[in-house]
Amino acid sequence: MSRRIGMVLMVVLVAVSATVYGQSAERMDAILASDPLSFGDAAYLAVISAGLMDPDGEASDALAIIATRIAEREHRDRYNNRDADSPVTLGEFSYLMMITHDISGGFWYRQVPGPRYAYREFAHRRLVQGQSFPLQQISGERAMRITGRVLAMREARS
Repeated sequence: MSRRIGMVLMVVLVAVSATVYGQSAERMDAILASDPLSFGDAAYLAVISAGLMDPDGEASDALAIIATRIAEREHRDRYNNRDADSPVTLGEFSYLMMITHDISGGFWYRQVPGPRYAYREFAHRRLVQGQSFPLQQISGERAMRITGRVLAMREARS
């Protein structure tokens, strides 16, 4: 059973690595090793995996893209002044992924878009697995696994 889990994890990491257009190994290693993952790295991972930015870009560029996409959709400036070095929560990472990958949410997400209902949508779609809650800080490894599941879901719909 653990061999199977290891193989699944390896496939997910390879898929995510291929999708982010061969970005530098040092940057990917830094994201994988971070615990907790910083908000800037989470935004970078979300934006790069969605193909919205060149992989050589910086976390500040990714944060600007996130802020613009949120302002366009919600008409507010959520995360515009967020510190890139602060830890990201599971709810916030789910929200970043929903914004960058244009994932539609359920009833409550459409009424009150944000981290809480983005997390609930990810849990419902089984993109977030295991015991978790929206305010939980996440590691870079977990963020990569979630990203792999999001990309697999997008691929299955294509």
